[in-house]
Amino acid sequence: MIASKSHLIERIWTAADGTTCVLMICDAPPRYSVTLVRNEQVLRERRLYGRASAQMVAEGWSEATRKT
Repeated sequence: MIASKSHLIERIWTAADGTTCVLMICDAPPRYSVTLVRNEQVLRERRLYGRASAQMVAEGWSEATRKT
């Protein structure tokens, strides 16, 4: 986990094509941001209120990434 000024950032998974999913814990609600990044480009982002919900979204994205 990496700490920045207002966020904690945790890498959830990295796919073979270099796509990375990160979870950021923010100061303001919604507190959790799940982001897919590849080659410094944001592919998807969702802000959620619960950590468990954010982790479920990240897992769903992981499964979708493996199928393509």
